[in-house]
Amino acid sequence: MRRGKTARQGLWLGLVSLCMMAAGAWAQAAGTGCPVAVDINHADAARLRCLPGIGEKRSAAIIAFREAHGPFPGPASLAAVLGPKMAQTLRARVVVTPVSR
Repeated sequence: MRRGKTARQGLWLGLVSLCMMAAGAWAQAAGTGCPVAVDINHADAARLRCLPGIGEKRSAAIIAFREAHGPFPGPASLAAVLGPKMAQTLRARVVVTPVSR
């Protein structure tokens, strides 16, 4: 009986912690004026800097690549600019919409 109660308490604490982290991430994005997801085909440098790990240099590199090679076909194509590990890290926060010409 004792072990079951401890397991439930641990599960409850884990669930509460997860909810607090998610709420904190949402509040951070909402408080800074940053969207939860960024469209890399239409975003300016300031909007790209809303992505975690993207500063002035990386946002400039994304824009330069987009201008030189055209719109990104998908989130995975960020790997050409940022490397595969960073592209995978940002995948949940990146969206791609077609560019009308």
